[in-house]
Order: sequence, then C-alpha cells, then structure tokens
Amino acid sequence: MVNELAISGNAGGIRPMVVRWVITGEMILATAAHFGGEGERLADMTLLRDPLDEVTPLLPGTSIAGALRSHLADVLGGYFSDEDKAVPTLFGASRKNEEDGEQSPLIVFDSLGKLPGKKIEIRDGVSINPKTGTAKSHMKFDIEVLPAGTVFPVRVELIVEKIAEEADLLGLLTKAVSGLSNGDISLGMRRSRGLGSVKVRNWKAKRFDLINPDGWVSWLTSDHVNPIVNETPYESPVDALQSAYPALRLEEPPDDKRERMVIELQLQLAGELLVRSPGYDPAAPDAVHLHSAGKPVLPGTSLAGAMRAQALKIARCVRESQGDGDEWIDQLFGPHFDKNQVSDSQKPRASRLRVSENYFSNGDAHCRTRIAIDRFTGGVVQGALFDEQVHTGGELTIKLELRGPTDAETGLLLLLLKDFLSGEIPVGGSASVGRGVFRGTAKLFLNKGMQYDIGPDLYVEEEVMNDFNVYIKSFREHPLSTEEVPV
Repeated sequence: MVNELAISGNAGGIRPMVVRWVITGEMILATAAHFGGEGERLADMTLLRDPLDEVTPLLPGTSIAGALRSHLADVLGGYFSDEDKAVPTLFGASRKNEEDGEQSPLIVFDSLGKLPGKKIEIRDGVSINPKTGTAKSHMKFDIEVLPAGTVFPVRVELIVEKIAEEADLLGLLTKAVSGLSNGDISLGMRRSRGLGSVKVRNWKAKRFDLINPDGWVSWLTSDHVNPIVNETPYESPVDALQSAYPALRLEEPPDDKRERMVIELQLQLAGELLVRSPGYDPAAPDAVHLHSAGKPVLPGTSLAGAMRAQALKIARCVRESQGDGDEWIDQLFGPHFDKNQVSDSQKPRASRLRVSENYFSNGDAHCRTRIAIDRFTGGVVQGALFDEQVHTGGELTIKLELRGPTDAETGLLLLLLKDFLSGEIPVGGSASVGRGVFRGTAKLFLNKGMQYDIGPDLYVEEEVMNDFNVYIKSFREHPLSTEEVPV
C-alpha cells in the first residue's frame, strides 16, 4: 500500500512523494538586522517577535524563501531580468492568480532566534536634506535591531515527486542556499545599507526514501523539531547532501549571470569619528559613537548618505551641460523625494549601490568636552557644555557593490571613490571640526574578470589610469538612459 501511494499520481488530491529531504543549518547574523513587526514599544520600528512569549525574535520562513527565490533568479537570469522558468519549479507559482502554477516542492520553516547574551539594540534614523546636508525637521525615528551574533536555526524540506526530478531540484536548491553561505544573501530591512548580512554554517542533510515502508517509518518517528540528530555538520550544503546520499550526482551549476562591480576598501580612520547613538547608561556622555554587539561600527547608512551627497555634487558638475546630474544619482542610489510631495509618476526604488557596514579593529574611545560659543559676545553660552565619546583611529574593510553597472556609471563611481580615499568625504557628525575622514586602498572587480588596484595615496599603474579615464569619459559624454530602471 505504501509503495502504491508513493508512486501513484495525484489521485484523490494526495500529493505524491517518493523522497523527502531535510536540510538544516545554523545562521548567524554578521551585522545587525531588522525583521519588522508591530507592537506597543519604545521604538518607532519594532522587531518581529514570537507571539507566544512576545520576547524571542522571529524570522518568518516567507522572508527566507523570498530571499532564496530572488537570489536564484538573479544567478540564473541576471539582475533585474525576468524570472527564469526554472525558478518556479523549485518555489512554485510567483503569483496567486497563475492558474497553471504548481505548489512549491520546497518548505521553508519559521525560525526563532537566540540573542548572544546581548540586549536588542536601538538605532536612530534621520532623513537628510540633500541641499543643506543637515537633518530634516521632524524626520527622526528609532529602529530596533538584533545584534550581530544572533543565531537562527535554518530548516528547509524538499519534497520530490519523481525520482527523475531529484537531481535537478537539488541542483537548484543548492544554488539558492549557497547564497546564505557565501554572504550574497541579506535579510530584513535596509539590506542595501549593510543590515541583515548573514552566514550559515553547520549544514546537515538527511534523505528519507518514501518508496519503501522503512523510509516512511523513519520519517514519521523522527523528532518533528529536530529530525537530524547524529549527522556530521558541513560548511557547504553540497557536501552535506553528498554525505547524506553518496549516489547523488548533481548537475553542473549554470553560469552566474549577475553583472556587478565590486569594490573592497581597506580603510584607516584619520582622526576621530562620531556617529551618534542613543545612550543606555545615565552616566554616559551626552553623545556616544555607535556600537553594535559591543564593538564600534561604521554603519552603512551613514557611509551611503555621505557618498550620495558627494556623488550628487560630482554629477551636477560633470553633467552640467546636460542638466541631468540628479537623475544619474537617482538611478544609482534610488529616488530621493519628500514623501509628502510624491506624485503618481514617482516610484520608490531600491538602491543599486549596496554599501556594507563593518566593525573597527584597533582604535580607541575618547571623551571630548565641548562648549557652544555665543558669536556676538564671544563668551560661553549658558548651559551649553556637553561631552562626546568619539572613536579614534582603527582600520576596517568595507564592500561596495553596484548591480548592473554601465561604463558611464562605473566612471561616476570611480570619481566618487577618488574623493573618498583622498579624505574629501567625511562621514558622521561634526564633520566641520575634522571628524569622519578616511583614507586607504581599494580593489575593484569589474565584469569579464577585470581587476584593478588603487594603492596608497591613490596610486595606480599607467595602464589602469588609461582604463579609468575611458570610464570617466563615458560618464561625461554618455546620454542618460531613458529606459526605466527596474524596481
């Protein structure tokens, strides 16, 4: 009877199953993350929590599945392309009104997180006026974020209806979940600004053969919470699958069709940095540099905001004769408009330039006492004495990624990179007193395997400079694309 049910068709609405795969892993947040929820709490934007205890952080399976699907579609078809026809075979129909769509063979479970002994963090958010470079009035908000080091167990199950489809489905699945291992997938809010970076380790896999009764019994008697107990963990999901079923022969993965420009920056802080964060201790200084997971951090939001402001100046200068500098910036960073003045023709778009955030190594914290001076009397303003705890010195690595770049956009990014590495783009607060200046080196990885190095003090080889000039000339002369940038 078991064999007949397993290999029969969809008689009586029963879903046929010949094999059931269970794959688990341990996902660790490499940076802070925000998985949005609702509730009456101190922050404007709260985290999603387990409804049973209203404390434990919750990561819905729908969020993980959506990220996996998007990553697989990008790898198979390229950024901003129509979804490859192979994607629905693993994830099912993309829209509910698709009459010929099929149910997804992949089941992605919700996950409850475990904090690394640290409290949930609060981050301040502000909207910056691009003309003045200062915060807009009444546009400050608070966000709850999970600290780096928070652990979420990952569990997916793959139902195979036909033996002949098993290898193909597993090939697509490994291509999707590999993005969780190599850092290509981020989760939650503000992914393009460094939040939600994850890394999955300790992959395990178990194959239940449902053609024979022993397989069904093994599946039915397994722990419904932790069905994989004694399997060896692996760093790669492919290795875990091969170990669970040595006879498996996965298809060669298709070529990665994503086109992107990646920049790895090795930076040194020249002086002090202050990205203000809310204080948790009544005895703390009036302003404290932002820490995450107990370590000083350069947030991607601050870096991206400073870069956008400088890129706007560059674009308006270089493209002055064409008068389209603002449109170039909107195509890279997403449109920047007042939400109270949005027209029907304006559509929000995610930034194509992704900016990571990272932690400082070395460096130190110092407290500075400042006063406000009355510009008429030259004396101290009454009650205007305040303390600031700044971060001084240190190094860190930052990654920039421009998705679907053109030669002209590469030229704009090169000009922006020159200003940043030469210390002309201060980051954070108190830039007027010399804070937030960085210098360093860069490695550029372009399409078609091209790689360039920018050394200390902007040193590059003559051949590299000639190539850079071609890109910059393209930005100066190339007409702005009239094609709509994908949302």
